[in-house]
Amino acid sequence: MTSTLADTTVVRLHPLHIGESEDGVCEVGRVDTGDFVELPAEGVDLVRWLGEGLPLGEVRRRFADRYGTEPDLDDFLDGIASCGFLRVDAATGDGGAPATGVGAAPAAGAEVSRRGVAVLANLPPHRVSWLLAPPMRPLYVGGWLTVPLLLAFVPSLRPTPADAFLLDGVLANALVVAMVAWILVLLHELAHAATVRALGVTGRLSISRRLWFLVAQTEMSAVRSVPRRRRYAPYLAGLTWDLLLMSACLLLQLAGVHERLVRGVVYTLTLSVVYQFLVFMRTDIYYVLGNWLRLGDLMGDTRRWLANQLRRMVGRDRAHDLGGVPARELGIIRWYAPFYLLGSLAVTAALLALTVPAMVTMVRLAIDGLDAPVDGLAFWNGVGFLALVALQLATFGWVLVTERRATT
Repeated sequence: MTSTLADTTVVRLHPLHIGESEDGVCEVGRVDTGDFVELPAEGVDLVRWLGEGLPLGEVRRRFADRYGTEPDLDDFLDGIASCGFLRVDAATGDGGAPATGVGAAPAAGAEVSRRGVAVLANLPPHRVSWLLAPPMRPLYVGGWLTVPLLLAFVPSLRPTPADAFLLDGVLANALVVAMVAWILVLLHELAHAATVRALGVTGRLSISRRLWFLVAQTEMSAVRSVPRRRRYAPYLAGLTWDLLLMSACLLLQLAGVHERLVRGVVYTLTLSVVYQFLVFMRTDIYYVLGNWLRLGDLMGDTRRWLANQLRRMVGRDRAHDLGGVPARELGIIRWYAPFYLLGSLAVTAALLALTVPAMVTMVRLAIDGLDAPVDGLAFWNGVGFLALVALQLATFGWVLVTERRATT
């Protein structure tokens, strides 16, 4: 804060949702942006009183009466400002003049959830509420059961790497496979967005990364405004759609349809489904696990805990204060940390040992193709493949830069 706020100052907040108390904390946040934090009872009371438009002097008095100590309102207001909870015209002093130090622009980290494009924001929730209707549940359960049963008992339906070759030409196949994969990804994310909208909130679609992988993601933080038991539907919507589509393709094969595209879709969806169970990344099942265990930022806190352990091993002071993390969650972090670390290392090792050498070989072949005649297929195969690689690397670099800017 740049100055001490007067007792007559009135702070203006955006409309905030306050969830039910769980383990002594409540989820508080903006449904319109999806920015949520966990606050103890003391913080929740401060938010409620500020939201009622009480002057800071009255807020201090009420807090002291209830908790027997004076609140540090300067630090608290700085904290909720960094979350984007304060309006731009956040505070006025005597005579309505703006009070300095309040309503400053939110910290960069608070903008992360607002990146991306709002999806289906103008769609009335009742138009998609049928997605959550009880009669739909047998269909969803059927998708989850059909795929494992068919793959277990009909070996000929199991996907193989050969299914990734939809066309004979290398470049043409790469383009078609990439197109099919991204269409399936967008359908997966659209399933998330539609289910989120059925709950009356809005998701935002963006390009992000998981370790070394480019991904599309639907930011669904706004579902924290609904009870935990209702969050499973949007978290599992993408996987459920994948399994329903995969079931349909497998049944087509049973009916005698053995087109390359059908098998290619099954192969691609199999990789996608397996990926979603890698809970050492922010996958769909990671969010399901976090919701089930009533956790906050499991992965972020795990990274900070590991950083502290590493610094302790080399005799340095810890870099992160985890005093605000509940003891129950710290216990889970100690269990999750080795799994997170080993999983991340395994994926990185596989990338370096398998993917990178193969990619280097293909790039060399593409470069060799540039020596071929311009009117030949080899030349344009090389140009097209190198363009695809450059586009992917440029997109990955853009995501890294965007993430760094958001955290500085």
